[in-house]
Amino acid sequence: MNKKKLFNLIFIIVLCCAVAFYYISSKKIRFQRPAEKYKILADGFTIPGLLVTSFGLLMVISDTGTLDGVAYGMQTAFRMLTFQLFSKDKQPTYGEFKDHREEMRQLRRMRGGGFWYIVITGGVFIAIAIVFVILYSKETGVK
Repeated sequence: MNKKKLFNLIFIIVLCCAVAFYYISSKKIRFQRPAEKYKILADGFTIPGLLVTSFGLLMVISDTGTLDGVAYGMQTAFRMLTFQLFSKDKQPTYGEFKDHREEMRQLRRMRGGGFWYIVITGGVFIAIAIVFVILYSKETGVK
């Protein structure tokens, strides 16, 4: 694993931990009953887990080229809104845009890039949340 990917992984983990810690600390967990503590912990780990997993899956889907049309449309709209459409730089055609994006994807794949580490990190947080849900259900007697 190269240094950049390791840094990205550590950043995602720290971000998820920060979101979980913020949520848990905002609920004043120290003053709750044990069952409520498990519920707060489950919610605290579910929120960053689902957010990061969803973002990671969106990145994986985007890496296949499925959303290139949307990206081209957004770029064109931005250029029109900021009057860059009338600048000396010519707007690339959709074919040129798609070819450039595919070249960038190929370079990233050659360097070993991918976005599955984001999905896996989110999955770990969801798994931790499931453990707390099981503990919550055992504490309350819910089956």
